[in-house]
Amino acid sequence: MKKNIALNVFYTLGIVVSVIALKWAYQAHNFPVVGVLVATTIFFLYLKIKIVKDVRSSIQEKEKSINDAAKDQTN
Repeated sequence: MKKNIALNVFYTLGIVVSVIALKWAYQAHNFPVVGVLVATTIFFLYLKIKIVKDVRSSIQEKEKSINDAAKDQTN
């Protein structure tokens, strides 16, 4: 879980840095760099969405196993 949190922070920082650099490159009319930064931003967004989905599913699995264990103890 700590690994996922660290990756999430890294992806967020990557998105922020990419967006700031994207603004700079657009203002400097450096369009090849703009294209690369757009791709980088989209890649970081994809990875961030993927890791959030993984964390949600793992949390749901843990809750389900805890609930099942609680039901077994009461029966």
